[in-house]
Amino acid sequence: MIEWMQTHRKWLVITIWIATIAFIGAGFVGWGQVQLARKANVVATIKDTTVTIQDVQSIYQNLYSQYNKAFGGKLDEATAKKLGLDKMAMQQAIQRGVLLQYAKDLDLKITDKELAEAILKTFGSKKDYENYLKATNQYAKDFENSFKKELLTQKLFTLLNLKPSKTFTMTIASALLMADDLEIKVVKPKKVQLTEDEIKAYWEKTKNDYQTEKKYKINYFILPLIGDVDNSELKKFYEENKFNYKDDKGEILSFEKAKEAVKKDYLAHKLRKEAILKYKNLRKVDENIEVVSLNNSIIPADKMETLIENGYLKPFIYNNAYVSARLIEEIAPKPMSYKEARELVIKRLEMEKQQKELEEIAKKDIKNFKGKRIGFITKYDFDK
Repeated sequence: MIEWMQTHRKWLVITIWIATIAFIGAGFVGWGQVQLARKANVVATIKDTTVTIQDVQSIYQNLYSQYNKAFGGKLDEATAKKLGLDKMAMQQAIQRGVLLQYAKDLDLKITDKELAEAILKTFGSKKDYENYLKATNQYAKDFENSFKKELLTQKLFTLLNLKPSKTFTMTIASALLMADDLEIKVVKPKKVQLTEDEIKAYWEKTKNDYQTEKKYKINYFILPLIGDVDNSELKKFYEENKFNYKDDKGEILSFEKAKEAVKKDYLAHKLRKEAILKYKNLRKVDENIEVVSLNNSIIPADKMETLIENGYLKPFIYNNAYVSARLIEEIAPKPMSYKEARELVIKRLEMEKQQKELEEIAKKDIKNFKGKRIGFITKYDFDK
């Protein structure tokens, strides 16, 4: 297939652009095999590629971070919604889904080795990678699934190896590298003083913009992988399964070096029957009832998606314990109370008042403008 692609690359490129233009022009509705999804955690399907809520959320968080920087760290969810970041995230997620499906049709894959090398190249070391996950409150599996999709998209474009014409290159360069000679004046708004009456009145006018997060009422159990284990039992288990314990060079580890991993696997094997019985009893017995969001400390996001889709989550090992759950109820978002929304309302109202004041100052100053010339600025000089 790859050899055929390289031979017929010219026609493939034409096909891709026609498909992309048709896809964008149709507003992502009713085009080809892109369909609205029926499952709770899937927002769209492209043939057999799904675009999940998590895909959209990941892209949304990146967009939010970029715009928040532009807003000086004062962007709130209500303003983000006004800017249409949610729609932009959906659009980009589906565009990526189309590319991933095309890559899948060509049987392209990202191996575990390629993923590991890319992570090391990006972060420099395993410790820096783990610190990044901790700082951004992400699970490794969620990040790596998303990162794999980005790598697969890059691999697809590398395979096509497009060579644009000189005219096309110059056209793009003009748009990307165009610079403006600027003279600027920095104006700062005064600190906004708000009364409680103003805040309440603004909340009354905009209260439907402030919604609680969607929640899920679940019944779950956690069965820790702990217990006393006889050393002879461990050795017997090791002998039966020693090919599962290898070092980086692929050589089988000795019992002493593999002992901790063997103990964990042995306890998982020993407690599996108990975990299955607890799973079956979830319908009858309320182990632990809790209301959680999609991202929580009990169940990772990808498993939460499975729980939302199926209503049940079979026993799996997480944080050195068997975990299983049943979905009792989905709790839809609802308007926040004044107390819940107050801080968000204040931020938004302050921003609106400051923006209005800045516009008035700018209109007044522009008539007799005197600023500081800072030279040529391109789109890449945003921080200036």
